[in-house]
Amino acid sequence: MTRTRLISTWCLVLLASTCLASNAFASDRFEAGCLEDCSQCGATVCSCPDYSFCDQAYLFPQKDCGFNLRGWIDAGFIGNVSDPGSKFNGPYNGVDRSNEVMLNQFYLIGERALPQYGWGMGGRVDVLYGEDYFLAESTGFERRQTGAAHWNPEYYGVAFPQAYIDFGNQDLSLQLGHFYSIMGYEGVMAPDNFFYSKSYSYQFAGPFQHWGGQVNYNLNESWSVQLGLVNGWDALDRVSDDLSFIGKIKYEGPTGIWSSFAVLTGKEYNNQANLNLPRNDFENRTRYSWLVGLPLTCRLEYVFHHWLGAQQDGALDGGTAYWYGIDQYLYYSINNCWKLGARFEWFRDDDGTRVGLNRPNNPNNGPYVGDFYSLALGLNWKPRTNLMVRPEIRCDWFDGDAVVDPFDDGADSSQLMLGIDAILFY
Repeated sequence: MTRTRLISTWCLVLLASTCLASNAFASDRFEAGCLEDCSQCGATVCSCPDYSFCDQAYLFPQKDCGFNLRGWIDAGFIGNVSDPGSKFNGPYNGVDRSNEVMLNQFYLIGERALPQYGWGMGGRVDVLYGEDYFLAESTGFERRQTGAAHWNPEYYGVAFPQAYIDFGNQDLSLQLGHFYSIMGYEGVMAPDNFFYSKSYSYQFAGPFQHWGGQVNYNLNESWSVQLGLVNGWDALDRVSDDLSFIGKIKYEGPTGIWSSFAVLTGKEYNNQANLNLPRNDFENRTRYSWLVGLPLTCRLEYVFHHWLGAQQDGALDGGTAYWYGIDQYLYYSINNCWKLGARFEWFRDDDGTRVGLNRPNNPNNGPYVGDFYSLALGLNWKPRTNLMVRPEIRCDWFDGDAVVDPFDDGADSSQLMLGIDAILFY
């Protein structure tokens, strides 16, 4: 596919989407399945638009109690204007294969929720099939103790990112087993992210899931706390195991302002990201994540994310390795079916030890000592209660010291990508 044809096709998609959004906004008449307009809401109580889904639209309607099944299918396409020969969009990018249709997630959740009041037992199991399995694997389960591949091939695989039981109620509970990390802003599950592509902080800065135990406590309507002991980053059974502490405190105000701070600290293997192999040292790694959400108006929201990671003896020269950065998001809700979003991020890989976690055939391995930046613009369109479409344009660039550049198979320090995906809920 030529660059001109790729850009033209994507621009037609974006233009058509924008026209449809404008018509819906102008007429306040939305397609079937969309919720009613809330343009009359006050600017101080930022609780709308409501993007909740109607259970009746799902293949497995949700129940108030008992065991529930639900999930989604996420598939899409990312076009890379550079058209790299390897078909990889530089270092791993979540949607890392260019100019081909991808099944990212065939996701199934089986769960029993805890009661609102009183005491009870619940639990949940998640199963993921697709190209996104890559960051949902655990060492000692989907991967071997050393971190090497186990049962999954390179591109499509199966992972079980969550499998836990919990005791208590929805205000106070003890969670035991395998669960997603409370660190960071973006996550594995496609519907939880505004953009199809992923931030660098999601890919390279922190953990994805843990094995261990965690207490979740809602102190009151505004404050909540989570505290736990886990077996480090993404690991059930490593060559050496050690308990790590994880904790998070979150505030959600009545006007829509919210903020959270999370920290994870414990021993991890020093790893050179460009090789994706552990070294012999098993030293402390600490990561924190600070988030702030500000509703600027009823329809406009700003999210700020700052994070930092440090690994003792993790630098290539034997010193402490650092990685840190800032992500910024801006969302504008046109109506209950259409939402605009922008993301600008800065990722600093101070010692060239983080960026470069790749599938085996990805040639963009680094090390890359320097600063990564990306700017993404996108739309979320919900024409039905159980369908979401996400067109996006994204630009990446690198400024730093590297033997070869990180994009276009080492030939360029920047790249432009155009993508679109659809999530069908069931």
